[in-house]
Amino acid sequence: MFGISLSALGNGMVLPFSFVYLHSIRHMPISVAGLVFSYGALISLIAAPAVGTLTDKWGPKIVLIFSLVISALGYAGLAFVTNAPQAFMVMTICAIGQSAMWPSQSALNAELTPVHLRERIFGSQFAIMNLGLGIGGMVSSLVVSLDKPLTFQVLFIGDGISYLVYLAVILTLGKVGGRSKERREANAKLDGGWSDVIQDKVFRKVWLVALFAIFLSYSQLEVGYASFATGVAGVRPSQLAWGYGINTGMIAIFQLAVTKRLQKLSRAKALAAATLFWASAWVFLAIGGFAKSYAVLAMLLCQFVFAIGEMIWSPVLPALVNELAPDHLRGRYNSASTNAWQVGMILGPACAGSLLGAGLWVLWVALLFVGLLAVCFFALRLKLPVRPATQSA
Repeated sequence: MFGISLSALGNGMVLPFSFVYLHSIRHMPISVAGLVFSYGALISLIAAPAVGTLTDKWGPKIVLIFSLVISALGYAGLAFVTNAPQAFMVMTICAIGQSAMWPSQSALNAELTPVHLRERIFGSQFAIMNLGLGIGGMVSSLVVSLDKPLTFQVLFIGDGISYLVYLAVILTLGKVGGRSKERREANAKLDGGWSDVIQDKVFRKVWLVALFAIFLSYSQLEVGYASFATGVAGVRPSQLAWGYGINTGMIAIFQLAVTKRLQKLSRAKALAAATLFWASAWVFLAIGGFAKSYAVLAMLLCQFVFAIGEMIWSPVLPALVNELAPDHLRGRYNSASTNAWQVGMILGPACAGSLLGAGLWVLWVALLFVGLLAVCFFALRLKLPVRPATQSA
């Protein structure tokens, strides 16, 4: 958890400015800069199956170690990018590192945590990640200057170093997260490969619910939310930071309390509740389009309500995925779950950009709202395992 917080701090320093860096500092056209990030998501999607297989064979710790080294090289390398071909090459390294880091990190957390405490550990992880992202963003906002390209380079190098610090923490964990020769041989006898994952009917349904939930919520924030707020509602770009600040601040402060209260709610109802909050968030955002004098308030309310959905979703889904996963397939299940995220993040910006670019913002919001209501309905119909009871000491 300490390593994750340090890595999130580094990510927070560059996340708000990565697009600005490529466009304004390295003078790449907006379309090219956007394509670089879409390309990164595609590479992560392609690499995910191999990551899952390697994690199951060798254990999450060794995969996480390699992913942190690769991520450090990639994000530090962005500091020295000067043109589009270099950006695509370095983004390939970043994407491979990230595609391996997230599922191996989740699998390692699951191995270190008793079943009945997994929702709490994943909720805690989400809280400290948002705290790190928020602090990192504030620090970088005080440092960066469009007149000084070196300030951006320092941030990317700092992000690369944060992965190496995370690596140093992981190396202190001892023998956990590894696979002995005997265990590898035993797992090989059980291993049916990816076909076992695909044949899991419950997981397939959970995967589809996750895919469409991500597509209609998270994936709309980077392009859709920002474009609507500035282009339709007339919010100043500098005011966008207020909304993101409310979002990350709420999660950092209230996530643990929300996670505790989720114990009284079934997982299917929790996933449905999260999508319902996200649907409501887009309604608040739409108010800014109809009543521009209330646009800033609408934007803040959107992020406030969206954060509530995030606090419900973030502990439940990864804990559920790891409970559905047999021990010898945990890497593949987590990799597949990450895949749902990547598919949604590839499709979301393209759809938002097309509709908003054509001036069809009412249709965009309506599709998000109706789509999330449909996801809510199907989430309620999921037949999920009962949440493990809290064990006494």
